[in-house]
Amino acid sequence: MKISWMYLVDKFYNKSPKVRRLITRIRFREKNIYIKLLGSDIYINTIRENGYMRAYRLCSQSSLLRDEIAVLSNLASLLRNGDSFVDIGANVGIFSVHLSKYKTILSDFRIYAFEAHPDTYLRLKENSLKHKFSAQNIAISDQQKTMKFVDGAVSHVFTTVENSTEYNIVDEVIEVDCFRLDRLDIHGSSLVMKIDVEGQELNVLEGASELFQKNRVKAVYLDGFTRNSEVLSFLVARDFVFFDGRSLERCDGNVFSLLAISKMKLKQL
Repeated sequence: MKISWMYLVDKFYNKSPKVRRLITRIRFREKNIYIKLLGSDIYINTIRENGYMRAYRLCSQSSLLRDEIAVLSNLASLLRNGDSFVDIGANVGIFSVHLSKYKTILSDFRIYAFEAHPDTYLRLKENSLKHKFSAQNIAISDQQKTMKFVDGAVSHVFTTVENSTEYNIVDEVIEVDCFRLDRLDIHGSSLVMKIDVEGQELNVLEGASELFQKNRVKAVYLDGFTRNSEVLSFLVARDFVFFDGRSLERCDGNVFSLLAISKMKLKQL
């Protein structure tokens, strides 16, 4: 009879609480501490709430678990029927795929995803077909033209030649068609925008200026934001207030995950 590893763990560890407590105390020094999960500080005992302690250690090693899960939860809380989610720099569509499930309870909710890299877009398109949202292989900027982008070892560092860093392969250049967001056919009474564009945030915002003028933008989430006074000034001038996208704490804009919410729209939430 073949005995599985999981059977042994269950029998001699999970169902042997004294043994489990002893091993857990050896691995984790017992203390009461604050850990950060889902963007919030939570007070635990490292032994009694050991599952949360292990989850905290796992999350600390993954940007998706540490940062983006909390942001996704906070963005979802802003959505209402009639809204649209605009995913700029969508990559393969992690944000769009997750938020697409809200279409089952928000009957007039739409998603528009944009990805500049043609290869990454192929996977975004597959995800968009499965989860039924719109996807386009274009870049969003402040002008309608063709721009040169540089690749990298992984898809999330794809950026314009002007914004290239040591993470890019400067001789791997791809030309991409760029469009202003306010020239595209975007439906929705109010928009929740996510922007992850490796240093081109201001160009994207300026290319959406007419949407801001018409008070159609409810919120803007800037992923991996490096403080840019022009970006902050653009949003302040249009009466947006700043929050940490992970914790929802009010801030001055100097955060990695910046969530800007329209004061007018905030009153309606």
